[in-house]
Amino acid sequence: MTLALANRAICTPAGIARDVFIPVGKFTFPADFVIVDYDSDPRVPLTLGRPFLRTVHALIDVHGEEMILHDGDERLTLN
Repeated sequence: MTLALANRAICTPAGIARDVFIPVGKFTFPADFVIVDYDSDPRVPLTLGRPFLRTVHALIDVHGEEMILHDGDERLTLN
C-alpha cells in the first residue's frame, strides 16, 4: 500500500495500529492508525480523517464554526 498525504508526499506505511482509544472531551472512541515515517507538518491534522469522523458521528457546522460528536445519546460540542 502507498499513501498520498495532504502535502502530496507519497509514503509507504510502516504498520497499522488497530483499535487505539482516543479521548475527545468526555468521550473515548476507538480508531485505527496507519503508521508512517515522514516529516510532519503541525498545520496538517491527521486524526480528523473521514473514518474517525464517521466513528464519532461528527456533525460539522462550518457557518457556526463548531463540530458536534456523538456517543450514543450523549453529545459533545467543540468550537
